[in-house]
Amino acid sequence: MRALVTGAGGFIGSYLVRELSMQGHNVTALCQAGSATQHRFAKGVTLALGDVTEPESLRKACERQECVFHCAGIVSGYGAWERFFKVGVEGTRNMINVASHAGVVRFVHLSSISVYGTKPCGKLYTEETPFEENPEPWNHYVRQKVLSEKELWKAHNEEKIQAIAIRPSLVLGPGDRNVVRGTLSLLQSPLAAIIGDGRNRIPCVVIDELVKTIINAASNEYAIGKAYNLSGRESITQLEYMDLHAAAAGLKPLRRKVPVSVAQLACSMLEGMYRIAGREEEPFCTRIALAFAANDFNIDCSLGIRELAWQGRASYEEAITRSVKWYLSS
Repeated sequence: MRALVTGAGGFIGSYLVRELSMQGHNVTALCQAGSATQHRFAKGVTLALGDVTEPESLRKACERQECVFHCAGIVSGYGAWERFFKVGVEGTRNMINVASHAGVVRFVHLSSISVYGTKPCGKLYTEETPFEENPEPWNHYVRQKVLSEKELWKAHNEEKIQAIAIRPSLVLGPGDRNVVRGTLSLLQSPLAAIIGDGRNRIPCVVIDELVKTIINAASNEYAIGKAYNLSGRESITQLEYMDLHAAAAGLKPLRRKVPVSVAQLACSMLEGMYRIAGREEEPFCTRIALAFAANDFNIDCSLGIRELAWQGRASYEEAITRSVKWYLSS
């Protein structure tokens, strides 16, 4: 197929471009001018410069495409809501409208399990679980993901595009500068600690396995109009997750534990200090990162198993080791 990947300069987008190309698809990688220089795409991949906040910059890239894989968005737990809304929500609306006008039929949207919120306590979350309509005032990431997916289904119901939503868990693998940076920074901090008792499940998915299934979803008619949770089948606890990162980086494992309420206060104060100082970069520990680390997630992926041949068997240990080694050498 002729496929356009937005956010192709990012972690998941770049893997998706590579896998599509390896499978023999005709791929156009849409990047912002700044991120495009950081990647060397495979021979045969067409590079298009554009910004989802500027519709006119998207039109040429959408010409003659059959499918859009929309990976662009704000991957952060920190910053002003205006930025999340402009890129994640309005950017999704812009991309859908331009793609539809250009005659693109299929639209695969990279969403997240965070559409269900970040306060689960072991309850099973299926694709039928309602969106989190009232996230915490600071939780712009969840709000962005919920509103952008609503844009997707609105367009689908209006028959502008044939929509598919992919809702992955925390994505592991080399190339990620977000999760691994925060985890290693926390491990090296004098404030480092396990939140609660550390036995809660952290939902994870390995990047290589994820992108293959995203492409599989785009190629199947029965996936149209559906959302799919994608998470690894084996559970990994917060304690195991932190131990694997510590081992890969040659750091001491964490054994000190703090109550969730204390950690929440510390993260809130840290974010406040960054705002007061006018620092734009994300703190090493944010309230949304804490929410993913401290809550117990139970994600149902049976629909993906039945319809997309989802396996979810890739090794977390191998993915984390590769991710840490890549990050420390980059």
